[in-house]
Amino acid sequence: MALQVLIAHTGLRLEVDTAQFSILDDLKAWVSRKTSIPPQHIVALTPHGRTVKFTSLHTEKEMFIYDIRISSPGNANLITPVPAPKRYVIPNAPNTIDDVQSISSWQELYKERRNWAMRLVEDCGQMNTTTLALYSEIDVIIKCLDAAVANLEISIKTIEPKYNDLKKWVTPALEEHRTLVENWEQYLDLARNTPISPLMVKFMTRQETKKSNPTLEDLIELDTARKAGKLAPTAHRRFSDKANQLNNTASQMYRSLESLIADFEKLMNRSALGHSTDSAQLLEDIEAVVKQMDSDYRAALGYGNTQRDVAQASKTASVHTEHLVPTLKKRVKEMDELLHYATDARNSIASESAKFMRYVTEITSLHNNVKSQINVLNQSVDDMTTFDYLRLIHQLPYMYAAFVSEAVRRREWVDKVKTDSSTLANEMALFQDEESKRRRKWQKMIGSMYGPDLDTNVMGLEVNLLGEDKPWPALTKDDLTDFVQLLQEQPVDQSVLDDVLKLVQELDNPTKQQSKRLKAFKNGSIHEVALGRSGLMIRGDDDLLQSLQEDKGKLENKLKTAESRVRRLEDLLHRQSQASRPGNLFQPQGPQQRERGNSGSSIRSSRFDDRRRSSDGIDPLMRRITQLENELREEKQRSSRLQQELTAQSDHHENIKDLLENMEALEREFVEERKNLENEIKTLRARLDDTEDEIEQFDESRQHEKAGYVVRVEELEAELEQINKQRQDDALKAQGQVEFLRKETRIQREQQEALEQQVQSAQEETQDVSRKLSVAEEALGDHWQALKRLFTELLPEAAVPDNFVDLSDVLLTQAGTLVEKSRNSEADIDLLKTKAEHFTATIAELREQLAEKDTKLSEGEMKAVHLRENLAEEKAKVIALEQELADGREQLTELRAKLSDGETGPEALQTRLEEEEKKVMALTEEVASKQSHVGSLEEELRMFQEKAESLQGKMSNLNSQYEHRDEKTKDLTQRLYSQNDRMCRLLERVGFAITRKDGDMTVTKIPRSERNAQNPNDSSDPGSSLRKSGTLSRVLGDSTDLELLYWLNNSDLQAENEKYEAFMNKIGNFDMELFSETVYRRIKEVEHMARKWQREARSYREKAHLLQKDSHEKIAFKHFKEGDLALFLPTRNQQAGAWAAFNVGFPHYFLREQDAHRLRHREWLVARISRIQERVVDLSKSLQPSSETDSINDEENDNPFQLSDGLRWYLIDAFEDKPGAPSTPGMGKSTVAANTVEATANIHTHATGGKES
Repeated sequence: MALQVLIAHTGLRLEVDTAQFSILDDLKAWVSRKTSIPPQHIVALTPHGRTVKFTSLHTEKEMFIYDIRISSPGNANLITPVPAPKRYVIPNAPNTIDDVQSISSWQELYKERRNWAMRLVEDCGQMNTTTLALYSEIDVIIKCLDAAVANLEISIKTIEPKYNDLKKWVTPALEEHRTLVENWEQYLDLARNTPISPLMVKFMTRQETKKSNPTLEDLIELDTARKAGKLAPTAHRRFSDKANQLNNTASQMYRSLESLIADFEKLMNRSALGHSTDSAQLLEDIEAVVKQMDSDYRAALGYGNTQRDVAQASKTASVHTEHLVPTLKKRVKEMDELLHYATDARNSIASESAKFMRYVTEITSLHNNVKSQINVLNQSVDDMTTFDYLRLIHQLPYMYAAFVSEAVRRREWVDKVKTDSSTLANEMALFQDEESKRRRKWQKMIGSMYGPDLDTNVMGLEVNLLGEDKPWPALTKDDLTDFVQLLQEQPVDQSVLDDVLKLVQELDNPTKQQSKRLKAFKNGSIHEVALGRSGLMIRGDDDLLQSLQEDKGKLENKLKTAESRVRRLEDLLHRQSQASRPGNLFQPQGPQQRERGNSGSSIRSSRFDDRRRSSDGIDPLMRRITQLENELREEKQRSSRLQQELTAQSDHHENIKDLLENMEALEREFVEERKNLENEIKTLRARLDDTEDEIEQFDESRQHEKAGYVVRVEELEAELEQINKQRQDDALKAQGQVEFLRKETRIQREQQEALEQQVQSAQEETQDVSRKLSVAEEALGDHWQALKRLFTELLPEAAVPDNFVDLSDVLLTQAGTLVEKSRNSEADIDLLKTKAEHFTATIAELREQLAEKDTKLSEGEMKAVHLRENLAEEKAKVIALEQELADGREQLTELRAKLSDGETGPEALQTRLEEEEKKVMALTEEVASKQSHVGSLEEELRMFQEKAESLQGKMSNLNSQYEHRDEKTKDLTQRLYSQNDRMCRLLERVGFAITRKDGDMTVTKIPRSERNAQNPNDSSDPGSSLRKSGTLSRVLGDSTDLELLYWLNNSDLQAENEKYEAFMNKIGNFDMELFSETVYRRIKEVEHMARKWQREARSYREKAHLLQKDSHEKIAFKHFKEGDLALFLPTRNQQAGAWAAFNVGFPHYFLREQDAHRLRHREWLVARISRIQERVVDLSKSLQPSSETDSINDEENDNPFQLSDGLRWYLIDAFEDKPGAPSTPGMGKSTVAANTVEATANIHTHATGGKES
């Protein structure tokens, strides 16, 4: 899917397929190549203002790219304005004609004007395209600004909930802190004047009270309270300042955001995008005018050379001159004005966008400041701790009352549990006794006949109380009431007093189970379900018993009322039955009604009188009574059923009501839980946004750090060069020091041989020198071990110590070379080991020859010399490696770097003439029409010829273009092949092997042992021939594949397609993702090893500096060079005046004698070399005539010391470094023996050097 990439500061619009990228950094690298923006300075946003994530990159249609350097105040030059186009100069329209009476002239004028207009249309089309491109850039810039503002709004909205939550508790907290700061002393006085129970003080503080009448003050530590009181104003002021600073910064941030949004809306309102379609409309008007001129030209081509046609052509041309041409010029000028307007608008928008981006950066910094201040305010633990203790002083009355209330509650609970358990045990004992008596009675009457004997073991119940709490102070409600009265008498805070009174009221409230039992009576019935799990706990509860008695009385009253209603209903039923009869034969109705009362006795007496007075009506009356009794019974049964149904219905309604209440409670709980979950979701989203912002900031900071690291590496390289120079100077100084130490040692040795009477002093000086040399020996030993570890740890995959991240892909090409050089260094180390063994043997021989006291000095001297020599060689190798690294960098840098009639005769003749004239006219008209047709055909022929010529030119251009394209295609094919081959060889050089199978490429790492064996210079390896044969086979295979490179050289299209497909499948198939991943992993390994070696090189450099300082004043005995300090001794050939430099394996270095040396009075000379001349002995010059030989100067004499022919020797110019050597040998001493030893050593070492030393 194509992604639109919009560049914010330039308005550029790019398209890219996101499927080619594996990570977001690849996309940034692609954008960097297209726009020249460094990857570490790129910020990518979506149209909604969110940071671009690689997971959602494939779903995005647009992406906005910003250069963070634009937002810096000093980088305004990064925005390059579009240069204003030149003013378009409209050429004058053709307005000349050769012959106004010739139609061809008019046609030529029409043609010229048509061509003129067509050129103007082409130019206007180009201006329209440029104008539309400028408007497109304006649209891109505005879209990018909109996304940046949206991103800023999102960032601010993420911290808005935190800020609002912080304000909700900061304002009350500040007010509370102010109150505590002002009144903490009053609270302390209140605590001091409020007595409390000593038992509770002991229980709360877990300490014994020393006061007989303790107060609330004893519950706190006065020192801590006073310290908190002193610190409270400062903490309050500090906390208030933080809150005010946060308030001011947040207000400034919100004001800046509102101002930014208002300015952006103003920018949108005055945007030039409303005129983006004007140029297209103007181009349509210009094209309409040009079409009119073109149609007039085509119409003029059909005109004949008649007066009417000429007049019509002249009229049309006049219309063109007066109307169409001025209109066209005006429209072209308007098009030029639109182009300049669009250019100015684009530059203005680009400049304002830079200001907006800087404004956005400022607001972002405010946002970060607010965010950090919120975190600081949330983490003000010290300030909160201070006010927590003051708050404890304020809440001391409530805390004490809470403890007393809890003590009362626990005591009542324990008493109630004990009473109920005792009652339960007593009742169960009564039940057990009753059951025991029943069993004995049954056994006596029935059970004795059969079965077992009397069983008096009756199951009983034993009640044990477990888990008794730690005893609380025995306080009562009266104690709490007295405490409340004391508080009311003192100036206490009303809120604290209300809280204490609430605690007292809560003591009288029943528990949850008691409340259920109190509500157990519903509609005159007892619901056992509502009684709870047990009814034992109601014993001993006076309030509950009183409530039950009241409910019992109410139930009895209801029962009496129901019975009275039943009697009234019976009486009314009886009266109704009497009134429905036809008459009474025994007694009138009136008296009988007056005698009846409401009671049942009056009814029964009247009935008895009726039976006694009339015996004839007994049977009907009895039947009637029976009927009424039956009806009454039925009515009672129906009434009872209705009552039961009513009770059941009421119970059902009550259950439904309870269920509804439960449902409402559950609904409320669900609503609260939903609100809590929504709040939690908001909090988590805010945290997620914060985390994303932190990740984005971390990426930006990491990119800045990378840029800083690049600059730092450059500085370190410069510093490394300077250190190398300084190291060379230090090496010279160290050599001088070594020479100085050797000179001091020599002086001590000569003084010991010459002055036997000062043996004691010489021994002391020798011990000092020995101690110094032992310290130097230890230091040099440490340096040697460190250097040894350095070269042994040079692994085959190691790389140069470079921290360049951007140049890592270039440095990889030198990895193979450095690996080979590290292997060569291992061979050099082995050579050094052999030399070390040789020198060890030499030291052993010398140790046997020297005396016991001189042995230690000579051993230290030889070790120091040996280590200095090895150090010099290793330094030279390191310098060579660094030089090769610099050469490799230069090579890599070089490798980077690509459309009138007569009336006579008789009447007959006249008529005939007229007929002929008509024919002539008809023929003339026909000829004119034919000529006109021929002219039009000629014009069409000319046009077709022009088209043919243009098509021929285009064809030739296309042919040449295709030829060039074929050449470029061949070049690209060859480059693709060579590039793939180079990448394959590159992987092989860095230790990887490439295998291809079924079109898939696999890269495997070659083991270290095989890589070591693949040394091309090692001819002794038996596997080298196999590797060469494998390479040869690969070359032969490649030669067969090279034919596919010429897939273009085929005339057959099908064969060309087949070869092209074969080329792409075989040669052009290269997995770039696998190559990139392999190279990336290899670079990481190289960077790791480079950092490791850099640390080790730094330590070695420091050790080398110390070593150079130590060896600055030491005497050189080999590898002489200018600036070295050398010891010169006379040779056996005293007559020739040959003084040679003391050496080990470097003979024939002779001193040029000067007057300042005074060699005739000296035994030895320590001097610093200023010049070394290499010479070769040529005895043939001595055969020349004496006149010629006499003219030879002493300086040109190549054999002043009578050396052998062909011997190479060196003449040294030196000046005495520290004058003051003894001029004469000691008493009875001679230097010949010592010099003989040295000369003999030189002759044994270099037998070909001659006898003179």
